[in-house]
Amino acid sequence: MAHELTSYEPLDKRSVVAETANGTIAGYGGVYFREADTEELRVYVSSFVHPQYRHRGIEEKLVDWTIAAAEDALAEAMATRRYVCAWLYKKLEDRARLYEQRGFTPIRHWWEMERTLAEDVPGPPEEGFSVVPWEDAHSAPIRLVHNAAFIDHWGSVPMNENIWRQRMLESPGFRPDLSFVAVADGELIGYAYNEVYEEDWEAAGRSEAWIGALGVLRRWRKRGVATALLARSMQAMQRAGLDAAMIGVDSSSPSGAQHLYQAVGFRTTITGATWQREVD
Repeated sequence: MAHELTSYEPLDKRSVVAETANGTIAGYGGVYFREADTEELRVYVSSFVHPQYRHRGIEEKLVDWTIAAAEDALAEAMATRRYVCAWLYKKLEDRARLYEQRGFTPIRHWWEMERTLAEDVPGPPEEGFSVVPWEDAHSAPIRLVHNAAFIDHWGSVPMNENIWRQRMLESPGFRPDLSFVAVADGELIGYAYNEVYEEDWEAAGRSEAWIGALGVLRRWRKRGVATALLARSMQAMQRAGLDAAMIGVDSSSPSGAQHLYQAVGFRTTITGATWQREVD
């Protein structure tokens, strides 16, 4: 949680807490804004209310506060088009209505997918490339692979060195021992960045690992690189005694990633959408 809050810095401008009269925290909201020199710029808002305090108008206040803070963050941006966005699970219909009432529309849909690790994970041939364990020396150059691999993905913003280190390498869930890179002729061409959050296992009822990011350079797509990275990742997760692998995917990914995951045994368990409103 402490690491997640760094996304809202500076906290006094991009986060808010709802307290009861006796000082109990009933909910909070935040604004995630990663500055970038791009024509389109998106600021993401989120809010959370304890079930005990729902239906008391707190949610509406948090939503309005975060939207206003997001618009303030965008006010000085040089981007041609600027947006406030919110990720919402499909089951959160009441919250979706709040955003709809405020002019937001769902413009992108995504899935959470899972694959049990009780089944065998076949290793596909690695033709013209090799998949090797993630090492410290890979961490800096993989950032460049990530930026290049996701340049054609909706809403993706290139990460500078500081953001890459903070959001990825310093993440408390990052497991380099379960992560891999693909190499061809001495060049990094793809990677699988994987995470484990043991504090989630009790609620999930099993041990899980997340394929946090999977990227392959465009010229190497459709050549088995992503499948090999996935297979090596899941094999390592099996050896670590984990029960399931999880991944989040854009259902309209230009790389066709959703079809790749289905082909290796992943199934969709949860769906959601990104809701968006353009700022004048």
